[in-house]
Amino acid sequence: MGASSWPSATEILDAKTKVSEMSGREVEDLKVVVSPYRICPLGAHIDHQGGVVSAMTINKGIILAFVSSFDTQIVLRSGQFSGEVKFRVDEEQYPRKSKIVPESNLSNSSEDSNWGCYARGALYALKKGNQIKKGIIGFISGSEGLDSSGLSSSAAVELPIYWLWKVPIT
Repeated sequence: MGASSWPSATEILDAKTKVSEMSGREVEDLKVVVSPYRICPLGAHIDHQGGVVSAMTINKGIILAFVSSFDTQIVLRSGQFSGEVKFRVDEEQYPRKSKIVPESNLSNSSEDSNWGCYARGALYALKKGNQIKKGIIGFISGSEGLDSSGLSSSAAVELPIYWLWKVPIT
C-alpha cells in the first residue's frame, strides 16, 4: 500500500479554478500556498514557555489559492466551511464579540460563520510593524475528513500575506 502524494494536481487546479471564478482573473495568474498539517504527539503548546516539543508534519494539509485584490478588500471562501469572509486590510481588527467595535469600522460582510476569525487574526498579527496595503481573493481548502480536527494550519493563511506584502519572515 503506497502513500498518495498530497496535494494532487487536481486539488491545486480545483482551488485555483474557484479563485479564478471569484476574481475574474486567469488561472495562470494565481498563486498557491500548500501548508501541511502539523501534529504534536508530545509537548503541545509548551513551546510557548520554552519547553521541548515533538512535532512533525503529515501528508495532508491546507491549500490556499489566491490572487492580490486591486484594493484593500480580503475575500475568502472555504471548501469546508460555509459563507464568504470579507474584510479590509485598512480596518482595525477587534475580537469578534467585542463591545468596542465602532460601527463605522465594520465591512459589509456576508460572514455567517466564525472561520474567518483565523484570517482576521493573521492580518492583525502581521500588521504589527508592517504596512499592509492590498487585500487578497482566495479559496482555502483542507484535506477531506480532517475538518476542525485541531491540526495546525494557520501558516496557510499567513504565507500569502508574507508573499504579497513582502513582510519579512522572522
